[in-house]
Formats: sequence, C-alpha cells, structure tokens
Amino acid sequence: MTNPSNDACTLPNRCPQSSQLIEHSPGDTGTVSWPVYDLIVIGGGINGTGIARDAALRGLTVLLLEKNDFGSGTSAYSSRLIHGGLRYLANLELDLVYESLAERELLLKNAPHLVRPLALGLPAYGGGKTPFWMIEMGMCLYDFLSFRKSLPWHKVYGATGFAARYPKILKSGLQGGSVYYDAQVDFPELICVENAISAKATGKASVLNHAQVTHFEMANGRITGVGFEDTLTGQHYQVQAKGVINAAGPWLDQVIALTQPDTETQASALRPRIGGTLGTHIVVPRFQGGPDTALYVEAESDGRPFFIIPWRKEFYLIGTTDLPFQGDLDQAAGSLEEVNYLLTETNRVLPQANLSVSEVLYTYAGVRPLPAGNADKPGKISRKHWIEDHARDAQNPVQGLVSVIGGKLTTYRNLAQATVDYAVRAFDLWLPNGQVVPDCSTRHLPLPGGAGISAIESYKAGHMATASQRFQMAPEVIAHLIDLYGSRFSRVLELTAENKEWKQPLCNGGLDILAQVVYAIREQMACTVSDVMLRRIGCAFDADAGMQSVAQVAQCMGAELGWEASRIEMEIKQYRAFIQARHLHFRAVSVVPTA
Repeated sequence: MTNPSNDACTLPNRCPQSSQLIEHSPGDTGTVSWPVYDLIVIGGGINGTGIARDAALRGLTVLLLEKNDFGSGTSAYSSRLIHGGLRYLANLELDLVYESLAERELLLKNAPHLVRPLALGLPAYGGGKTPFWMIEMGMCLYDFLSFRKSLPWHKVYGATGFAARYPKILKSGLQGGSVYYDAQVDFPELICVENAISAKATGKASVLNHAQVTHFEMANGRITGVGFEDTLTGQHYQVQAKGVINAAGPWLDQVIALTQPDTETQASALRPRIGGTLGTHIVVPRFQGGPDTALYVEAESDGRPFFIIPWRKEFYLIGTTDLPFQGDLDQAAGSLEEVNYLLTETNRVLPQANLSVSEVLYTYAGVRPLPAGNADKPGKISRKHWIEDHARDAQNPVQGLVSVIGGKLTTYRNLAQATVDYAVRAFDLWLPNGQVVPDCSTRHLPLPGGAGISAIESYKAGHMATASQRFQMAPEVIAHLIDLYGSRFSRVLELTAENKEWKQPLCNGGLDILAQVVYAIREQMACTVSDVMLRRIGCAFDADAGMQSVAQVAQCMGAELGWEASRIEMEIKQYRAFIQARHLHFRAVSVVPTA
C-alpha cells in the first residue's frame, strides 16, 4: 500500500495572485505538490477534468496534466449539445441513451448557467431513411427512458402542423414531425475549466495546462512516475504516482506509446485503441426564415443526421460530419467538401436560406475519440466508453496504467465516477491512516458557477438590478456575465474596484469586459491569449473570430503578467495563426485547407 517517495517538487503555478480582492477556497491560491500522488491524470478535456475533480473530492491526491489547455481538444469541437443521443436508439444502445438522459438531467441542475433546455424539430420526409412511424416510436421510447426528466415531453405533428411550426421548411414530401427537448451548452470549454477549478479548490489536486507528458518512469514493468515539460517555459519536471489514468481522448494511443522504450520502432506494433472520426461544423449568421429552435434533419445525400442550431442569439451552428481521420490530430481542420455538404443539405431543407460559402463566418473541426473498430459506417461506431487496464494486456502488459476509451460530453460525470472507482481498486488506493476511499460525491454537487442557482432566469431576475446599480454596469452586461460565470459573476465585477478601466468592453458594442481577462488569469488558469479568447471568454466565436478583441486582450494580459512587448506581439500572432489554420475564418482567408 506504500510506494517509495521523493521530495515534493515545486510545480508551475497557473493562478498567479496579484490581488487579494477575491476570496479563495482552500487550495485556490497555489499549486499543491505531493511526494507521491495517488493519481496522475493525463488529458484535460471533459473526461480528464471530470476524473480529477471526482478523485480530489474523495480525498485522493491528484495531478492533472494537459498538454495544451483545458477543453482545447475534442471538447471544444462538439455540436455543443447535452443530449441523450436520439440516433443511438437506431443502434439499439438503450443503456447509453438511458445513461445520457440521466446525466443530461444532472447537468441541467448542476450547471444551470452553462446548460440550458433546447427544443429540436425532427421532420420526417417520404422516401427518407427513417419513416415517420419509426420516428414516433423512437420519440416515445426516448421520453420513456427519461421519465423523471424536468424537460417537456415530445409533441407529434402532421405535415400541416409541422409546417405551421416551421413555416420555411421544405414541404415537398413532408409527412410530419416531432418537437422534443434536449439541452445546449454554448461553451463546453467552460465545463472543463469549472471541473478543473473545483478539483484545485479541494486542496488535493494540482491542475496544469500547457504541461506535456514526455515519458513514463518505470520499474519492473510498472509505471512509478511521469516526466513532463512546462511548454510555456521549457522546464522539465518529474513526479511520482501510485497510478496513472490516460484520458487523452484522440491522443490516447500516443500516450500509450510512451510505455515503449523506443517509441519510433515499437509503438507501431501496438494495437490501436482509437479510430477517431472528424466532425466539422460551420457557423453562419441568422438568416431570414431560419428556425427559432434547432432542427435535427436527415441528410438526403447519405442519410446522416445533422443539426441546424440557433447559437448565441446571432448565429446558426450547422453540423456535423463524420469522416474517418488519420491525419495530424493537432492540425485537424474541415475541408471545403464538408462545408459544401452542410450548406447543400441546409439549403435543401430550408430553401430560403440560400447559403453559400461567402455566408460562412468560420468553421471548426475536431476528432472524436471513438474506439477502433470495423463498423461499416463511422456513425455506427459505438459512443460508449470503457476502461482498459494495461496490466491485463497480453501483448504489452504495463502495471499502473489504465486508459479511458471513448465517451461523450454528456456522460463525462458518470464516466469519471466509474474510472475513479476502478482506479481505487486497481491501484489499491487508500486515504491517510488507512481510511477507505469514499464513494463519488459529484452526482448532486453543482459545478462552481452553479452553486446557489436553481433556475437561471429567476437568478438573473433577482440579481441584475442590484448588481447593475452596485457596479454601475449595464443590465445586459450583468446578464451576460451570469450566463458565463453563474453565481461567481460578482467575483469578476469586484475586480473593477481595483481598476475602473477593467469595466471597458473588449470591442465596440460587445458585452465582454476587461475584468474577465484578469479573472481568467487569476482564477481560471488562463496562460495565453488563445486560452482567454477561445476557452474563457469566447471572443474567438464572434463574427470576426475575435480580431477586434485580440490586441486589447493581449495588452491586458501583458500588464497583468508582466509581459514584454515582444511577448505580447507573439501572443497576438500565435492566436491569428491558430484562427487561420484550425478555426477557419472564411471571410479572412481565401484558401480553405482540406483535412
């Protein structure tokens, strides 16, 4: 039950505190170091941050390592839905649908500032892959599997009724449709960030972004520790642990390859665990005749379902594609072919949209961490997750390592619970003084911004007027901050007492203010301009992809962190380069790279 220990090293601090204005929870003000961690979690996406939070709340000591930023991988490139997976019914994965619907309900309660109910229209056309009667049966089963839900039950419409509900929809061949409810999260990246914050606040977890694992320390076929590089400074660290959880998503096989003495010659012999598929989305401005709720439509060309989703009051988010991907995971980007596919199918079902590439503001694409398999179509690959204990791998047995394969945004909490349960048994983990590790406590525990909120609209109504008067800010700014930070919104505004300039908007007519940049550094572990623009504030998802805001954000970060002018300019260039390469801005680039 004991491991050899080493002296605790001083790890990088991702929350430099230059002000005492904000009241911190235990563990918020620094980075905890331990001689031997109970667990090291590799990967700071939704699964990794969820696992770190679950383990830390049980009293286990945890080190979370993410090579880029929290939520910067697959979590950032989803359809931004918290859903039961209606199409999984077609694969008869009833257990996955039931799990997803149960976790959807918990997220609506535990993160009401980030996760909101969303109505979706599901039309049925003659000659389609899924007939109307089958859709209706599926909707009844969907409701039955979530019989304790807080969301409304579905409604069925004939052709006339559905066309009245969606007057601009294609009417030729329309047989009818259903309207049902799932949920939407505008910024899933913030769920990752809030999980990381919650883990850190326990005082039991060190959570590091921009920390890339370089190697495993091994003895007698067992992993005893991990080496990693702080990619911001180039400094290297070595830490010990009783067990390692690989939650690297699409990069999972790359982490497993580090168990080999010579990764170049031997990793190729390892069987692949991941068979990722590329999902591309496009974002367009709201157009005349567009739906006021989301649409879930079957594509005519290949029968694949795709979404047309009202997003952030100004846009429609359209996607996704599902194509096998074998390229560079760090450079995944949508192709012009995929963009045209989504435009063509949208124009078919909404003829008045008349969209062309020139209307596309930007695209984004990510790789799903699906298990390797031989499914006839990518859409048939299971979205279930499982835990692989490498000690049981006949080909390459490694003690002290488990990998989480698959999973989806909606079910991350349950995945984290199952993973920590397994790790406690597999690594023989105990609390100090031989105490048994307690059961998971996250089921009914709000994320940090969800504490004290039962219904988001009533919370806004109860706080907007008083906060507007107290901080001398427009009510719409207060409402916007509540949407992003929930019950922690006042912590952002309290920063303006330190510097009134931080009340200034990041761009003309925008609702984001400079205080959010400071808050992102001090409390949300943001280290780079891209961290702030893409995963703390969301300026990158404005119509101009954040180009109006980036210089002011960089200047504010430079003042807070003491950057030299050359560092500020480098950060701006790196952000713009990312937008050009990955988050494709059609109105700024003339050539669309292909995946």
